[in-house]
Amino acid sequence: MKLRFEGILAAAALAVMATTSTAWAQQPQGPGEGEDPVAIYKEAGINADQEGQIRKLAREFESAQRVRSKTVYGYLREMSEIQLEPDPAEEKVLAKQKDINDITATMANERVKLMLKIRAILTPEQKQRLVKLIKERAEAAARARESARSMQ
Repeated sequence: MKLRFEGILAAAALAVMATTSTAWAQQPQGPGEGEDPVAIYKEAGINADQEGQIRKLAREFESAQRVRSKTVYGYLREMSEIQLEPDPAEEKVLAKQKDINDITATMANERVKLMLKIRAILTPEQKQRLVKLIKERAEAAARARESARSMQ
């Protein structure tokens, strides 16, 4: 049981850490392995100055998210220990879950704030191209998932 829960803990921590990527602020599925998270903005037509501004915002965001990720991972480990108690106190479990919920909500809100800051840097035309690219990628990902399901 402990091994299984630690696997779940590791998966949850990875999911939280994955949200630190800049592209998560724009792309529904995140960047691919080794993909430049600014690539989608380049496709939307940003210039060098805009790219510098976006990269600066991304560095600041990722630095703060790294700290939050470590915190949430610690909370998840603590929750693991609590849940392995034979008779965990309800208030202790609920308090730890609240800690986890609060920090993950903060991380999600910061990701949305990053998206808004980046969008503010873009011209109206770039915003339109970006949204078109995001929609196209989301539709392609949905088709790929559907195709994979139908092959099972």
